[in-house]
Amino acid sequence: MKKFCIAVCILFLGISVAQSQVLLARWTFPTGNASDSIADGGIAANLNKAIHTEGGTSAIDFSKNGYTTKAAQATGWDNGADLKCWIVEITTANYENLKISSRQQSGGNNPGPRDWKVQYRLGLTGTWTDVPNTTLNVQNDWTTGVLDSVDLPESCENQASLFVRWIMTSNTNSNGSPVASNGIDKIDDIIFTGKQMNTAVPGPSGIRILRVFPNPAHERITVQSDFPVTKLTLMDLAGKVIVSYSQASQDQILDVSRLRPGYYQLSVQSPSFPDPVIRKIIIL
Repeated sequence: MKKFCIAVCILFLGISVAQSQVLLARWTFPTGNASDSIADGGIAANLNKAIHTEGGTSAIDFSKNGYTTKAAQATGWDNGADLKCWIVEITTANYENLKISSRQQSGGNNPGPRDWKVQYRLGLTGTWTDVPNTTLNVQNDWTTGVLDSVDLPESCENQASLFVRWIMTSNTNSNGSPVASNGIDKIDDIIFTGKQMNTAVPGPSGIRILRVFPNPAHERITVQSDFPVTKLTLMDLAGKVIVSYSQASQDQILDVSRLRPGYYQLSVQSPSFPDPVIRKIIIL
Protein backbone atom coordinates (compact mmCIF):
# COMPACT_ATOMS: atom_id res chain seq x y z
CA MET A 1 0.00 0.00 0.00
CA LYS A 2 2.83 2.38 0.85
CA LYS A 3 4.53 1.79 -2.53
CA PHE A 4 1.21 2.42 -4.31
CA CYS A 5 0.76 5.78 -2.56
CA ILE A 6 4.29 6.87 -3.48
CA ALA A 7 3.69 6.02 -7.15
CA VAL A 8 0.41 7.95 -7.24
CA CYS A 9 1.98 10.98 -5.55
CA ILE A 10 4.82 11.03 -8.09
CA LEU A 11 2.35 10.87 -10.97
CA PHE A 12 0.27 13.81 -9.79
CA LEU A 13 3.28 15.92 -9.02
CA GLY A 14 3.95 15.81 -12.76
CA ILE A 15 7.12 13.74 -12.56
CA SER A 16 7.42 10.95 -15.12
CA VAL A 17 9.89 8.07 -15.22
CA ALA A 18 12.32 8.40 -18.12
CA GLN A 19 11.57 6.12 -21.05
CA SER A 20 14.13 3.46 -21.85
CA GLN A 21 15.99 3.36 -25.14
CA VAL A 22 14.15 1.56 -27.95
CA LEU A 23 16.03 -0.51 -30.52
CA LEU A 24 15.48 1.28 -33.85
CA ALA A 25 17.76 -0.76 -36.12
CA ARG A 26 20.45 -3.42 -35.71
CA TRP A 27 22.91 -5.26 -37.93
CA THR A 28 24.74 -8.14 -36.20
CA PHE A 29 25.17 -10.38 -39.28
CA PRO A 30 24.02 -13.53 -37.46
CA THR A 31 23.84 -16.08 -40.30
CA GLY A 32 26.82 -15.45 -42.57
CA ASN A 33 24.56 -15.27 -45.61
CA ALA A 34 23.81 -12.42 -48.03
CA SER A 35 20.48 -11.88 -46.24
CA ASP A 36 22.53 -10.39 -43.39
CA SER A 37 22.68 -7.16 -45.39
CA ILE A 38 19.14 -6.51 -44.08
CA ALA A 39 18.70 -5.26 -40.51
CA ASP A 40 18.10 -8.18 -38.12
CA GLY A 41 16.38 -6.12 -35.43
CA GLY A 42 14.61 -2.84 -34.78
CA ILE A 43 11.25 -1.20 -35.37
CA ALA A 44 9.12 -2.49 -38.25
CA ALA A 45 9.90 0.49 -40.50
CA ASN A 46 13.62 -0.40 -40.44
CA LEU A 47 13.45 -4.15 -40.94
CA ASN A 48 13.83 -3.79 -44.72
CA LYS A 49 16.89 -1.51 -44.53
CA ALA A 50 20.19 -2.78 -45.95
CA ILE A 51 23.86 -1.96 -45.47
CA HIS A 52 26.06 -1.31 -48.50
CA THR A 53 29.31 0.39 -49.44
CA GLU A 54 29.95 3.35 -51.72
CA GLY A 55 32.99 4.67 -53.53
CA GLY A 56 34.12 1.53 -55.35
CA THR A 57 34.92 -1.24 -52.84
CA SER A 58 34.54 -4.96 -53.45
CA ALA A 59 31.23 -6.71 -52.93
CA ILE A 60 30.42 -7.36 -49.28
CA ASP A 61 31.30 -10.78 -47.87
CA PHE A 62 29.05 -11.78 -44.96
CA SER A 63 30.72 -15.14 -44.23
CA LYS A 64 33.70 -13.90 -42.18
CA ASN A 65 34.00 -14.00 -38.40
CA GLY A 66 32.76 -11.01 -36.46
CA TYR A 67 32.73 -9.92 -32.84
CA THR A 68 30.26 -12.62 -31.79
CA THR A 69 28.91 -14.29 -34.95
CA LYS A 70 29.75 -13.00 -38.43
CA ALA A 71 30.56 -9.55 -39.85
CA ALA A 72 30.32 -7.57 -43.07
CA GLN A 73 33.71 -7.52 -44.81
CA ALA A 74 34.93 -5.65 -47.89
CA THR A 75 38.22 -4.97 -49.67
CA GLY A 76 39.11 -2.42 -52.34
CA TRP A 77 39.59 0.48 -49.92
CA ASP A 78 42.74 1.73 -51.67
CA ASN A 79 42.78 5.46 -52.55
CA GLY A 80 39.46 5.84 -50.79
CA ALA A 81 40.07 8.72 -48.35
CA ASP A 82 36.94 10.88 -47.99
CA LEU A 83 35.22 8.72 -50.60
CA LYS A 84 34.78 5.07 -49.67
CA CYS A 85 32.39 4.15 -46.88
CA TRP A 86 29.89 1.83 -45.26
CA ILE A 87 26.38 3.30 -45.35
CA VAL A 88 22.91 2.59 -43.97
CA GLU A 89 19.57 4.38 -44.08
CA ILE A 90 17.00 4.27 -41.27
CA THR A 91 13.89 6.14 -40.21
CA THR A 92 13.82 7.88 -36.83
CA ALA A 93 10.28 9.29 -37.17
CA ASN A 94 8.76 9.86 -33.70
CA TYR A 95 12.06 9.09 -31.93
CA GLU A 96 14.55 11.36 -30.15
CA ASN A 97 17.68 11.03 -27.94
CA LEU A 98 19.29 8.89 -30.62
CA LYS A 99 22.43 6.84 -30.02
CA ILE A 100 24.70 4.84 -32.32
CA SER A 101 27.05 1.91 -31.64
CA SER A 102 29.33 -0.09 -33.95
CA ARG A 103 32.55 -2.11 -34.15
CA GLN A 104 35.17 -2.20 -36.91
CA GLN A 105 38.24 -4.36 -37.46
CA SER A 106 41.18 -4.12 -39.86
CA GLY A 107 42.64 -7.20 -41.52
CA GLY A 108 45.77 -8.75 -40.01
CA ASN A 109 47.78 -9.95 -43.01
CA ASN A 110 45.84 -7.59 -45.28
CA PRO A 111 45.38 -4.46 -43.18
CA GLY A 112 42.60 -2.07 -44.15
CA PRO A 113 42.05 1.63 -43.47
CA ARG A 114 43.02 2.88 -40.03
CA ASP A 115 41.27 6.26 -39.90
CA TRP A 116 37.49 6.68 -40.00
CA LYS A 117 34.68 8.96 -38.90
CA VAL A 118 30.89 8.82 -38.92
CA GLN A 119 28.68 11.28 -40.79
CA TYR A 120 24.93 11.72 -41.26
CA ARG A 121 22.68 13.12 -43.98
CA LEU A 122 18.99 14.02 -43.84
CA GLY A 123 17.24 12.48 -46.83
CA LEU A 124 18.66 12.06 -50.32
CA THR A 125 19.43 15.74 -50.86
CA GLY A 126 20.95 16.65 -47.49
CA THR A 127 24.57 17.50 -46.78
CA TRP A 128 26.91 15.03 -45.13
CA THR A 129 27.76 16.31 -41.65
CA ASP A 130 30.20 14.91 -39.07
CA VAL A 131 28.78 13.20 -35.99
CA PRO A 132 30.72 14.57 -32.99
CA ASN A 133 32.95 12.16 -31.05
CA THR A 134 33.10 9.52 -33.79
CA THR A 135 36.76 9.68 -34.88
CA LEU A 136 37.89 6.05 -35.11
CA ASN A 137 41.29 4.35 -35.11
CA VAL A 138 40.63 0.86 -36.48
CA GLN A 139 43.09 -1.95 -35.70
CA ASN A 140 43.22 -5.73 -36.07
CA ASP A 141 40.89 -6.25 -33.10
CA TRP A 142 37.28 -5.67 -32.12
CA THR A 143 38.03 -3.35 -29.20
CA THR A 144 39.79 -0.33 -30.74
CA GLY A 145 37.48 0.94 -33.50
CA VAL A 146 34.37 0.97 -31.33
CA LEU A 147 31.46 3.39 -30.92
CA ASP A 148 29.54 2.75 -27.72
CA SER A 149 26.14 4.50 -27.54
CA VAL A 150 27.42 7.77 -28.98
CA ASP A 151 24.83 10.56 -29.18
CA LEU A 152 23.57 11.49 -32.62
CA PRO A 153 22.85 15.22 -33.16
CA GLU A 154 19.37 16.52 -32.40
CA SER A 155 18.82 17.22 -36.09
CA CYS A 156 18.75 13.43 -36.67
CA GLU A 157 15.64 13.07 -34.53
CA ASN A 158 12.16 12.49 -35.98
CA GLN A 159 13.44 11.98 -39.54
CA ALA A 160 11.65 10.02 -42.22
CA SER A 161 15.00 9.22 -43.85
CA LEU A 162 18.35 9.39 -42.06
CA PHE A 163 21.53 8.21 -43.79
CA VAL A 164 24.62 7.34 -41.71
CA ARG A 165 28.01 6.44 -43.10
CA TRP A 166 31.38 5.27 -41.76
CA ILE A 167 33.86 6.95 -44.11
CA MET A 168 37.64 6.48 -44.25
CA THR A 169 39.56 9.72 -43.71
CA SER A 170 43.07 8.76 -44.84
CA ASN A 171 44.78 6.26 -47.13
CA THR A 172 46.87 4.87 -44.25
CA ASN A 173 46.29 1.28 -43.14
CA SER A 174 46.38 -0.06 -39.60
CA ASN A 175 50.11 -0.88 -39.96
CA GLY A 176 50.97 2.68 -41.01
CA SER A 177 51.47 1.94 -44.72
CA PRO A 178 49.29 2.91 -47.72
CA VAL A 179 46.05 0.94 -47.99
CA ALA A 180 46.35 -1.77 -50.67
CA SER A 181 43.53 -3.07 -52.86
CA ASN A 182 43.35 -6.28 -50.79
CA GLY A 183 43.16 -4.39 -47.48
CA ILE A 184 40.27 -5.64 -45.33
CA ASP A 185 37.78 -3.75 -43.24
CA LYS A 186 35.05 -5.46 -41.24
CA ILE A 187 32.06 -3.87 -39.53
CA ASP A 188 29.77 -5.48 -36.95
CA ASP A 189 27.18 -4.79 -34.26
CA ILE A 190 25.69 -1.63 -35.79
CA ILE A 191 22.98 -0.51 -33.38
CA PHE A 192 20.71 2.54 -33.36
CA THR A 193 18.51 3.32 -30.36
CA GLY A 194 16.22 6.18 -29.38
CA LYS A 195 13.40 7.21 -27.11
CA GLN A 196 9.89 7.50 -28.43
CA MET A 197 8.85 11.13 -28.50
CA ASN A 198 6.87 11.52 -25.31
CA THR A 199 3.13 12.15 -25.55
CA ALA A 200 2.92 12.61 -21.79
CA VAL A 201 3.17 16.28 -20.84
CA PRO A 202 3.95 17.08 -17.17
CA GLY A 203 1.62 19.83 -15.92
CA PRO A 204 0.69 21.52 -12.63
CA SER A 205 -2.23 19.13 -12.12
CA GLY A 206 -0.45 15.95 -13.19
CA ILE A 207 0.43 14.13 -16.40
CA ARG A 208 -1.60 15.23 -19.43
CA ILE A 209 -1.74 13.55 -22.85
CA LEU A 210 -1.02 15.15 -26.24
CA ARG A 211 -1.09 13.15 -29.49
CA VAL A 212 0.02 14.52 -32.86
CA PHE A 213 -0.41 12.08 -35.76
CA PRO A 214 0.45 10.92 -38.35
CA ASN A 215 4.00 12.15 -38.20
CA PRO A 216 5.40 12.28 -40.87
CA ALA A 217 2.23 13.59 -42.55
CA HIS A 218 1.19 14.34 -46.12
CA GLU A 219 -2.31 15.83 -46.16
CA ARG A 220 -3.66 16.17 -42.62
CA ILE A 221 -2.43 16.17 -39.03
CA THR A 222 -4.68 15.31 -36.11
CA VAL A 223 -3.99 16.94 -32.74
CA GLN A 224 -5.69 15.32 -29.75
CA SER A 225 -5.35 16.26 -26.09
CA ASP A 226 -7.01 15.64 -22.74
CA PHE A 227 -6.58 19.31 -21.80
CA PRO A 228 -8.14 22.49 -23.23
CA VAL A 229 -6.35 24.06 -26.20
CA THR A 230 -6.59 27.79 -26.90
CA LYS A 231 -4.25 28.13 -29.88
CA LEU A 232 -2.36 25.97 -32.37
CA THR A 233 0.48 27.49 -34.38
CA LEU A 234 2.43 25.74 -37.15
CA MET A 235 5.87 27.29 -37.78
CA ASP A 236 8.95 26.55 -39.80
CA LEU A 237 12.21 25.79 -37.99
CA ALA A 238 13.15 29.48 -38.05
CA GLY A 239 9.97 30.34 -36.11
CA LYS A 240 8.05 31.88 -39.03
CA VAL A 241 4.30 31.31 -38.58
CA ILE A 242 2.81 29.24 -41.40
CA VAL A 243 -0.75 28.93 -40.06
CA SER A 244 -2.43 29.67 -36.74
CA TYR A 245 -5.71 28.46 -35.22
CA SER A 246 -6.98 30.74 -32.46
CA GLN A 247 -10.18 28.78 -31.86
CA ALA A 248 -8.62 25.36 -31.53
CA SER A 249 -10.33 22.36 -30.01
CA GLN A 250 -9.06 19.31 -28.14
CA ASP A 251 -9.54 17.24 -31.31
CA GLN A 252 -8.26 19.42 -34.16
CA ILE A 253 -7.44 18.45 -37.76
CA LEU A 254 -4.86 20.56 -39.60
CA ASP A 255 -4.78 20.66 -43.41
CA VAL A 256 -1.12 20.55 -44.47
CA SER A 257 -1.65 19.40 -48.07
CA ARG A 258 -0.44 22.73 -49.52
CA LEU A 259 2.73 22.96 -47.46
CA ARG A 260 6.13 22.27 -48.93
CA PRO A 261 7.77 19.05 -47.73
CA GLY A 262 10.09 19.73 -44.84
CA TYR A 263 10.39 20.12 -41.10
CA TYR A 264 8.05 22.23 -38.98
CA GLN A 265 7.19 22.99 -35.35
CA LEU A 266 3.71 22.80 -33.86
CA SER A 267 3.04 25.04 -30.86
CA VAL A 268 0.13 24.05 -28.61
CA GLN A 269 -1.07 26.69 -26.13
CA SER A 270 -3.31 25.88 -23.20
CA PRO A 271 -4.36 27.44 -19.89
CA SER A 272 -3.12 24.19 -18.35
CA PHE A 273 0.51 25.14 -19.05
CA PRO A 274 2.49 28.35 -18.52
CA ASP A 275 4.44 27.84 -21.78
CA PRO A 276 3.47 26.40 -25.18
CA VAL A 277 4.09 22.70 -25.79
CA ILE A 278 6.24 22.24 -28.92
CA ARG A 279 6.21 19.18 -31.18
CA LYS A 280 8.37 18.58 -34.27
CA ILE A 281 6.46 17.76 -37.46
CA ILE A 282 7.59 16.29 -40.79
CA ILE A 283 5.58 17.10 -43.94
CA LEU A 284 6.18 14.75 -46.85
